[in-house]
Amino acid sequence: MACAAVAIFAASAAQGATVEAYAAGDIADCTKVTAAESVAAVTSRMIPPGATVLVPGDAIYLRPSLANYESCYQPTWGAHRASTLVVPGNHDYAQGRADDFLAYFGDATGQQVYFARSVGDWLVIGLDSNLRGAALEGQLHWLESTLREHDSARCTLALWHTPLFSSGPHRGDGEHMRPFWQALDAYGADLVLNGHEHFYEAFDPRGANGRPAEQGLREFVVGTGGAQLYGFWRPPYASRARVKRHGVLHLTLEDGAYAWEFVDVSGKVFDPGRATCRR
Repeated sequence: MACAAVAIFAASAAQGATVEAYAAGDIADCTKVTAAESVAAVTSRMIPPGATVLVPGDAIYLRPSLANYESCYQPTWGAHRASTLVVPGNHDYAQGRADDFLAYFGDATGQQVYFARSVGDWLVIGLDSNLRGAALEGQLHWLESTLREHDSARCTLALWHTPLFSSGPHRGDGEHMRPFWQALDAYGADLVLNGHEHFYEAFDPRGANGRPAEQGLREFVVGTGGAQLYGFWRPPYASRARVKRHGVLHLTLEDGAYAWEFVDVSGKVFDPGRATCRR
């Protein structure tokens, strides 16, 4: 696996400013079409220039070579690379390493496989759900230490690739991320963004056991950036919304509150909502 990353703390937006963020994973697929013809070209145009972009993995399909990032991702979502916070998905790894992922994204952002950033008044934490063994344990210790260091942060968002909860064919793939959910929940974090399942699914706040919890984490699965969509399987846990369409999750991150809506490529809005931060 790729080497463990150090924490990065950089202000992506001025403190006290409302941040408009756009999220989707599972994005650039040029296996049968050119970049200009791809769905990723359409979803990339839904994002205003300069907006904060959150990518919960699988930026590229199918082979994560630097050439593929440059020929398929760069002409589409690459327009937003300088304002993108991204974590690697399984398709961003080749032979157990994320070297080309880091070479491409690191050019613009100093990207690492896991990180912490200040975005307006929010703490944004990126985690690598591809790690296993000692590397995964090291990432968990880093997360716990980072949360202790930022105990004053009122609003926190985390993103990683494989969801702990989902109603798709990959459900269960994120089981190893349960301790990370527990650490974030104990800290009082607010949002978790995932990809991996190629649809939009939203869960009301819940604990790491999957049961609804008034003060739990709110999870969004947004694997809708451009890869071929999946259908829904019988859900093990009740989700609030399920949408099988390409599009982006639009988040408005305020001081002490946030709003969300999923917007598909036709401009139709699904699942709008608003909530206050837990801390």
